[in-house]
Amino acid sequence: MLDLHQIIASIIIGVIEGITEFLPISSTGHMIIASHWLNIENNNTKILETFIAFGSALSILFFFHKKILKIIRFNISVKNKKTKTIHVLISILPTIFFGLIFYKEIKSLFNTHNIMYSLILGGFFLLISEIFKPKKYTTYSINEITLFQSTIIGLFQIFCLYPGFSRSGATIATGILLGIKRSVSIEFSFIISIPLIMGASFLDVINNISNIKISDIPVFFTGFIISFIVSLICIKKLLKIINKTSLIFFGIYRFIIAGLIYFIN
Repeated sequence: MLDLHQIIASIIIGVIEGITEFLPISSTGHMIIASHWLNIENNNTKILETFIAFGSALSILFFFHKKILKIIRFNISVKNKKTKTIHVLISILPTIFFGLIFYKEIKSLFNTHNIMYSLILGGFFLLISEIFKPKKYTTYSINEITLFQSTIIGLFQIFCLYPGFSRSGATIATGILLGIKRSVSIEFSFIISIPLIMGASFLDVINNISNIKISDIPVFFTGFIISFIVSLICIKKLLKIINKTSLIFFGIYRFIIAGLIYFIN
C-alpha cells in the first residue's frame, strides 16, 4: 500500500532539488533539511534523495548534451587548447578519489547540524570569491579553460564532499577567482557535475540495494520524475539568474538558512 505522506514528501523534495541544484546554495543540504523538517529521516530517505539527485543530473545532461558531445574526444593531447575529456577528468578525479576513500565518513555527516556549519563555510567562500575576483577575466570561453584551471577547480571541488558546502558554489567561485568568465565558469561547473552526481547515485544505490523494497519504488520514481521535470523547466532561467546575480546574495541566503536551522532545531 502506498504511503501518501511519503509520496507528498518525495514531490516536495523533488521540487526543492529541481530548483536548488542550479544555485550555489547546496541542493543536498536543502534535501536533508527538508527531509528533517518533513520528519521522514530514515534509510529510505537517503535512497530517495539519491534518485532525486539523479533526476536533476539527467536534466543537466539533456540540457548540455551538445556541449558535452563537443568536449568528448578520443584525442587527449594537451597541444589542442580546446576543452576536452581530460579537462573534465582532471576536474572530477580528486573528488572521486577522496569520495571513495572516505565514503562512510562523508555519509555520517548527512545531518542538519553539519549542514548548518557547511552552509556558513560555503557562504564565506562565495563572499570571498566576489570580493577578491580579478578585475578582468582571462578566460572567455569554455575552450580556453586550461589544465591548470581544471586542476585547481577539481581540488576545490573536494569541499563539496562536506554536505551543504555546495559543489556548484565551490567550482563556480573557484573559476571566477581564476579569472574565468562567470557564464563560462557556470557552464563548466555543471558539465563536470554530471559524471559525479550520476556516479555517486549509482554507488549509493548499490550500497543500499538490500534496503530497497518493491513497495518503495513508486515513491523513489515519483521523486525522480518530479526532480527531472522541475529541473528541465527551471534550468535555463536559473542559470541566467546565477549569471547576473552576485554570489554575495547567495552567501547571505546561506547564512539565513543556517540561522533558521540553529533556532528551529
